[in-house]
Amino acid sequence: MEEMVLEKTAVMEKQGVGERLLRELIKSPKFKASLGIFLSELDASTARGMIRTFMWEDVETFMGSVAVLPTVVNYSVQALHELIIQLNNFPPAVLLAFLSQLVDKIDFEVMEEAVGELKLLLEKLNPVIDSLKDASSGVLAQVGTTE
Repeated sequence: MEEMVLEKTAVMEKQGVGERLLRELIKSPKFKASLGIFLSELDASTARGMIRTFMWEDVETFMGSVAVLPTVVNYSVQALHELIIQLNNFPPAVLLAFLSQLVDKIDFEVMEEAVGELKLLLEKLNPVIDSLKDASSGVLAQVGTTE
C-alpha cells in the first residue's frame, strides 16, 4: 500500500498545477455543465472586441500579460504535440469523421485575413526576424515570413 502511495505521489509531482486542477474539475458534473454552456456560447465575432478591450483599456496590464507569451507558446506547442500523438491513436475512420466535422466549422476566410495581418507585423519586425529564425531552429522560416 505504501509503495502505491509513493508511486502516485511521484506521478503527481511530475504533473503541473494545471493538470492537477483539471483532473479535479473534470470530476465535477457542475464544472462539466458550466464548461459545456461556456463552449456552446463562444462567439468568434466577439473575439476582436475582447482583444481591443484587453489591449487598450490598460496597456500596462496587456504588455505584462504579453510578456508571458513565450511560456504560453511553449505550453501550446507541447499541448498540440500531445494532442496530435493522442489523435494518432484513433482508428483512421473515426479520426477522419471527427476531423471532417471540425474542418467544416473553421472560418478559413478570417484565418486568411489573420495570416495577412501576421505578414504585415512580420514586415515591421524585419530587424529581428533573422534572430528569430535562428532562435527557432528554422521553424519560423517554414511559416513563410516575408523577405
